[in-house]
Amino acid sequence: MNFRLDFVVIDQQPEESRLALTIHNLSDKPLPQWSLHFTMGRWINHASLTHGQLAQVGSYCTLTSGRNEPLTPNGHFYTEFTIGTKPFTLLDDGIIDAFVCSEGQVPFIEPQPVEITAFGLQQPPRERHGTPLNPAAAISLVPAPQHIKPLAGLFTLNPHTAISLGTPLAAGCCRWLQAELEGLLHEGLAVDPKGNIHYQHQEQLAEGAYQLLVEQDDIWLLASSEAGFCHATSSLLQLIPPEPSHHADAAYQIPMVEISDAPHFGHRGMMLDCARHFHPVKRIKFLLDQLARFKFNVFHWHLTDDEGWRIEIDAYPELTRIGAWRGPNELVQPQFTTIGERYGGYYSKQDIRDIIGYAADRGIMVIPEIDIPGHCRAAIKSLPDLLVDPDDHSVYRSIQGYNDNILSPAMEGTYTFLTKVLDEVCELFPAPYVHIGGDEVPQGVWTDSPACRSLMAEQGYDDPKELQGHVLRFAEEHLSRKGKRMMGWEEATHGDKVSKDTIIFSWLSEEAGLHCAQAGYDVVMQPGQTTYLDMAQGHGADEAGVDWAGKLSLEQVYQYHPLSELPKDDPARHHIRGIQCALWCELINSQSRLEYMLYPRLLAVAEVAWTTPDNRSWPDFTARLAGQLAYLDKVGINYRRCE
Repeated sequence: MNFRLDFVVIDQQPEESRLALTIHNLSDKPLPQWSLHFTMGRWINHASLTHGQLAQVGSYCTLTSGRNEPLTPNGHFYTEFTIGTKPFTLLDDGIIDAFVCSEGQVPFIEPQPVEITAFGLQQPPRERHGTPLNPAAAISLVPAPQHIKPLAGLFTLNPHTAISLGTPLAAGCCRWLQAELEGLLHEGLAVDPKGNIHYQHQEQLAEGAYQLLVEQDDIWLLASSEAGFCHATSSLLQLIPPEPSHHADAAYQIPMVEISDAPHFGHRGMMLDCARHFHPVKRIKFLLDQLARFKFNVFHWHLTDDEGWRIEIDAYPELTRIGAWRGPNELVQPQFTTIGERYGGYYSKQDIRDIIGYAADRGIMVIPEIDIPGHCRAAIKSLPDLLVDPDDHSVYRSIQGYNDNILSPAMEGTYTFLTKVLDEVCELFPAPYVHIGGDEVPQGVWTDSPACRSLMAEQGYDDPKELQGHVLRFAEEHLSRKGKRMMGWEEATHGDKVSKDTIIFSWLSEEAGLHCAQAGYDVVMQPGQTTYLDMAQGHGADEAGVDWAGKLSLEQVYQYHPLSELPKDDPARHHIRGIQCALWCELINSQSRLEYMLYPRLLAVAEVAWTTPDNRSWPDFTARLAGQLAYLDKVGINYRRCE
């Protein structure tokens, strides 16, 4: 490459870091009117630069000399600056992507790539990747079932195996099992009333509960609900060994066993952020396969944010024509990675229907998230005539570094926009819930808007935070008329305007979730400190991920005990619907990195969500996990090694 970027930590204090940046021109030609474009996830103190001028939008930074000087052949430009946050501990904290360009020659940016050298961090002693696993268990089900009794003998999967569908409640998971077995056997598998894999209705079993009996000649899957049949199917799939039997007439042999099982929590979810980086349909379906295998029943789909709008809306084609794409020559500036090119994508309504149906066959409900009133920059950039108040001069900066990403509660266009978008979302998604975000609205917003001041006076509001509640109450009431129940992050309660019918997802801390439950809200526990799988998994500087909520190892995830501080007779327990994990994707732009961050921690979350605390054991889990790693290897999942 013709350009190199050096980024070095000079000094680190508890709440401030001093850094040096050098851009080198390694070519024999000058670069006139140059600018350096780079991304990093922390806010730079612009006034602290020793040389040059900096502009920053989110993670996207543009540095110039400030004197219109060329970058000379074999020359360099050096500057220092300060970042007012805790010390850097990870290479991912640094500059992620960069390019240079020569401005003023053409009406658009022509990026030239830059080599980025890793900045120096003090490396702690190289750690082992967690606790070594115990020897693999003979039967390695994850999550651990309530009751399991191994039996003597094997059931043989062969060309004569067929599925007997004894109840329409099992139709979806029958399709799932058929697809999985055909993939293993490399031939068709019949659904036949005389088949020897039997789905049978068992009325006395509770919702979600199941029984599984594997005999020498027959397999019986018993449940009273679609969910129960899917759970039985996932256990059966896990019983299939990762390697074939290598017998001429028996491709796979399944150990005989008797299982009786039911879930501990009703809501067992995972949230995937597809707004920061776009994840294609194929990737999502493969993830859904794994979620179903480990008995998750909710896929929380984060579809909109500042950096991208990913869902097709017929009323506003601009949302995907403009808001789904970012780049150096787009209305939405580059962010995070791939900043030198046009990047993005979105899901058509047909894509979404396809994913919803695929998930339903596997017992998974898809819940959409349309994040409001903050995190709306992509929408605002797409629809400025509808969503921008030209008289609002409020000064604010969101935690991600934006000063133009909040919907105005005082504009009619905001409510027109929400009505049309939510109407199409409600029509598209059959789930009885819609998540509206509601998080991270910064201080200072709406404070210098004549329209907002007028609205506050009209409504008798004293605090601008009440305006957030005003917008969310509108969304809640509109969704209720559509037969949907609203969900939101815990900040949805700010302004005290939404009703107790809104379901709160607690992400800031366990305590925040318990506080909402004690206040009468139904709650899903999702504390960042124990369930955010974008957190780095160890203390090495080369660990992938972020660490604002701390490092999060496999064992730390497994040792999360929701409600452990809550007395067993506390009425707030009745408001805890379940738990879920999250994968935020600012730094996750590929299948390999997604898998590395998810696995095997996703399996630990599965057990926390499904298995009762008295049935959980870390040594036993590690033995069963050791058995599961052979499956992850077989399907090519790039998991982080456990030792």
